[in-house]
Amino acid sequence: MGVGERIREKGGDGKRFRIIGLGMVIGLAWGSIMWAITGAQGGATVWLYIALTMAMIGGGVAAIFGAMNARKKGERISPRIMPKDAAERKAEAKAAKAEARAQAKADADARKQSG
Repeated sequence: MGVGERIREKGGDGKRFRIIGLGMVIGLAWGSIMWAITGAQGGATVWLYIALTMAMIGGGVAAIFGAMNARKKGERISPRIMPKDAAERKAEAKAAKAEARAQAKADADARKQSG
């Protein structure tokens, strides 16, 4: 499953990418300020180096804080390495059953209202 498919499937990933992008933009701006504070020495090459370095740091910090917030919400942020155990399979089956019941009830209500 590609990143694009995952973003369309789950709405949360797009927000995470925006937060990381914002961190990079803030880092780029901070790098420009730091370059200006040093007296704009070295010209455009040094500015580019400092600004991009700060942008990468800003993106990394945003990713770390985003992962911490996701963990607090109960989301899994690391890839699954071990196969699912029996308790996880049972919980998924229970959730699927509940979803099927809710869908069946919604369908019955829709038929009742239309008929």
